[in-house]
Amino acid sequence: MPCFNNAATVECALASLRCQTFPIDEFFVLDDCSTDGGADLLDAAGFRCLRQQSNKGRGATRNRAMVEANAELVVSCDATNRLPHDFIENLLPWFDDPRVAAVYGWIQDPHPKGASGRWRARHLFKAGHPMGIRHNSPLITYGTIIRRSAALEVGNFNTALRHTEDAELGERLLAAGFDIIFDPRVPVFCNVHNTMEEALNRYWRWYAGVGEPTSWYGYMKDIVYSAKGMAVYDISQKDLPAALISLLCAHYKFWKSTFNR
Repeated sequence: MPCFNNAATVECALASLRCQTFPIDEFFVLDDCSTDGGADLLDAAGFRCLRQQSNKGRGATRNRAMVEANAELVVSCDATNRLPHDFIENLLPWFDDPRVAAVYGWIQDPHPKGASGRWRARHLFKAGHPMGIRHNSPLITYGTIIRRSAALEVGNFNTALRHTEDAELGERLLAAGFDIIFDPRVPVFCNVHNTMEEALNRYWRWYAGVGEPTSWYGYMKDIVYSAKGMAVYDISQKDLPAALISLLCAHYKFWKSTFNR
């Protein structure tokens, strides 16, 4: 479990792992130099917490997790999420196929709060959209089981990446002939609420891509999609505040990537 300033939710996330119907051999948290006391809280609760001496980002944190783990199958759960008690039991049969490198569930927020929560559920978590099982899917690690040997075979997570580290590893796994499965029948519950800025930043992090490429053409395409696709859908749901967030997201993504460079 990667953790960075998640003191408010990390214990709930760990409790959801401890309650699994399929036993887990070891639990550990990789704390990426948190400043909110979360690592101390975990130490006091008796959890194994590996502390990084400086903030290294998601790629380096997940890379170290694969190195530190002793088991062949590694359950990854973000510190802001919680897993249903039968998460492992329901996903484990997929690994009877040795080509399967990872399987993940469908992130959900059953009780979204405010416009940003409704927007996040609708456009990031895809609530209300019909979902089927997908093979050769992009890798997402918010609630996932990963075959450790497969990840190490293709070079592990890229330590230089602060976001998109899962998608980038997924591309290498697929190129090597492995399969990645999205199974929407198994939920992953988001356990944190986002402000509008946090929701927009999550949108940027999910879609900025490796290297955060920008172009005026791409910017225009994002504007058209956010207006004709996302905002129109919000309006159809009679949700004007969420529609305003949709209209902002293309601009936020473009300018954040531009200023980062």
